[in-house]
Amino acid sequence: MTEKIVVVAGASGVLGEDIANALLNKPNVQVRILTRPQSVEKLAALKDKGAEIVAIDLEQSSSEQLASALSGAFSLVSALNGGNDIIVGAQTRLLHAARQAGVRRFIPSSFSYNIFGLDDGDNPNTDERREFAKIADSERGEVEVVHILNGAFLDKRIVFGFLGAFDLQKGQALLWGDADAVTDVTTYWDTARFTAEAAVDEAPLPKVLEVAGETLSFNELVKAYEDASGKSLTIVNKGSLDDLDQEIARKRQAEPGNFYAWLPLMYYRGSFGGKGKLKAIANSRYPAIKPETVREYVQREKL
Repeated sequence: MTEKIVVVAGASGVLGEDIANALLNKPNVQVRILTRPQSVEKLAALKDKGAEIVAIDLEQSSSEQLASALSGAFSLVSALNGGNDIIVGAQTRLLHAARQAGVRRFIPSSFSYNIFGLDDGDNPNTDERREFAKIADSERGEVEVVHILNGAFLDKRIVFGFLGAFDLQKGQALLWGDADAVTDVTTYWDTARFTAEAAVDEAPLPKVLEVAGETLSFNELVKAYEDASGKSLTIVNKGSLDDLDQEIARKRQAEPGNFYAWLPLMYYRGSFGGKGKLKAIANSRYPAIKPETVREYVQREKL
């Protein structure tokens, strides 16, 4: 069987590295990683596993240089992170290069809750990803653009950290809104495994491919943690969703340049407020993947 070349951009990050590893685990796949020259050394482990490392500046390189870096590729996966210059600017340049190089599929860095369910202004990171999606709709040419959505990352740094739903050191779960509101969670590794499958899938894919490890209410998420850890959490009611909106506005006005003061609350709002809920979870497309549950993750990490 002929090897498929899958190009990964952003492999020096947590998700990008997992995607590269998931692809390297697959037979008949050649992984090519695009990275900034200053990040080459960070990818030594992936190179040792067989990945091809291409040092290239995605923002400064010419379209011909980018297209050359994508030569022969079946698909391109972006796990890039950053602001508008990366999510819109660099990814648009990659999309144009993919079209020029004849790449069949581009999976952009949309990995999140349902970015298409949010309104403009709800979250600047989500706004940028939707902005790129609009560009891709009109400028993709023959390239199939597939947005993979996975809910919140089931990770001690995200669901149990950044999101602000848990303070494990204090033994608290922090509730805004309805405790029965549901959200979707997926580990980085399971998101990577689904992405690897989508990257090599010969069949046409939908514009939006939704996957999830579990869908749980706030109360169920707390109980899953308690059952798996053997620890009890105190639920602290912070207020309604309207109160949360006011808190976001207050913090953003007070510290507009301090993203960490208000951006986590925006993600919380999207995760538990309904707008970010996944609508058509399609795990069954890749039945060999059995996603890790919250209980399994908490036990593995000994949280």
